[in-house]
Amino acid sequence: MERFRRQFAFNWGVGTIEFGAGKVAQLGPIAKAMKARNLLVVTDKAIAKTDILGKVEDSLKGAKVSYTVFGEVEPNPLDTIVEKGAAIARETKAGAIVGLGGGSSIDTAKGISVIATNPGSIRDFQITSPADFLKMKIHPLPLIAIPTTSGTGTEGNFWAIVTHTEKWNKMAIGGPPQYPGGPCIAAKVSINDPQLTVTLPPFQTASTGLDAFAHHYDSYTANLATPISDAISEYSMKLIRNFLPIAYTNGKDLEAREMMMLASLLGGISFANSDCSAVHCLGEALGGLYGNPPRPVVAHGLACSLFMPWVMEFNCLTDPVKHANVARFLGEDVSGLTLNVAAHRCVDGVKRLIRSVGLPTSLEAVGVKKEDLPAVAERATWNVSVDSNPRPVNLDIFLDLLNKAYKGW
Repeated sequence: MERFRRQFAFNWGVGTIEFGAGKVAQLGPIAKAMKARNLLVVTDKAIAKTDILGKVEDSLKGAKVSYTVFGEVEPNPLDTIVEKGAAIARETKAGAIVGLGGGSSIDTAKGISVIATNPGSIRDFQITSPADFLKMKIHPLPLIAIPTTSGTGTEGNFWAIVTHTEKWNKMAIGGPPQYPGGPCIAAKVSINDPQLTVTLPPFQTASTGLDAFAHHYDSYTANLATPISDAISEYSMKLIRNFLPIAYTNGKDLEAREMMMLASLLGGISFANSDCSAVHCLGEALGGLYGNPPRPVVAHGLACSLFMPWVMEFNCLTDPVKHANVARFLGEDVSGLTLNVAAHRCVDGVKRLIRSVGLPTSLEAVGVKKEDLPAVAERATWNVSVDSNPRPVNLDIFLDLLNKAYKGW
């Protein structure tokens, strides 16, 4: 029998979801209906140079909604950039925030929305235990999320990940509202327009797609999994297995882009309730140290893909029923196999998916230095999701997984 909690709460997080090709044109009318003035559009330097920003501006201008563009987001969003954006939000008297881009832009926008209204720095709102959910006293500025990648799912939940630039670890910000209508950083509206992803290069398509799969794997096997999150992730893992290789090979295939954007959105909703586990503990720890120069930058989704086979191998016999299901979702034929053997086949399945989109398969290959592995392992133990892994993990286990990922497969 599959494991899940018999008593649980499920929070959908995001307010309204607008999904479909061309939906970005509705931003202006949506902002106007929200009576939002002086929007702060938060994005990165690359998006700021594309026609994606142009579409956003055209929609806002058409609806006569005033706005300012803050286009300084960096990959693996930095606390210093959040602080700078919040200062601009206060200076311009922003009435709402638009997060336009990948997970870094939307998470930066979420962080800005919090400290634009609450006193203190973004570091003051780091979540290390459930007691920290009470830190946010004042409602953040309303957020409209517009993803341009299909991976993080942050447009669909109440979490943000921000890098602490002194400790170089990733901080979890946000959490579910502590009472109905309570303060929460989830988007009021999520505008999911798959046309915004058709120009995403193959590597980013692959990396973000594996991040989406990691969200569903972590969510499905986590100790806090629920029947609702299970149903979402079962459906979504099959979507990713079927459509990620197509989106990678032919980025202009709109159906593949639609299905990947849907799987990403659903991942954000799912793991917000069931939590992530060891894959993301390691992925976020690596991203803290290898998320910004001068070290080589390892994209978050790539980091997750490097750890996923080893975490699956470590976890699979703790919950063989669910891991055998994951193997099936990945297209593995497990008929006639014993349960434990079927469970282990999920490792073969995820390796096949990673191989199909051409991602590297070792930490060494992406420039990670072996002497940094103990520091990554230590940071993994700091993660708020450590206890959600189905098999207990500790510093020694994380270091063993890191050494295996360093050599690769």
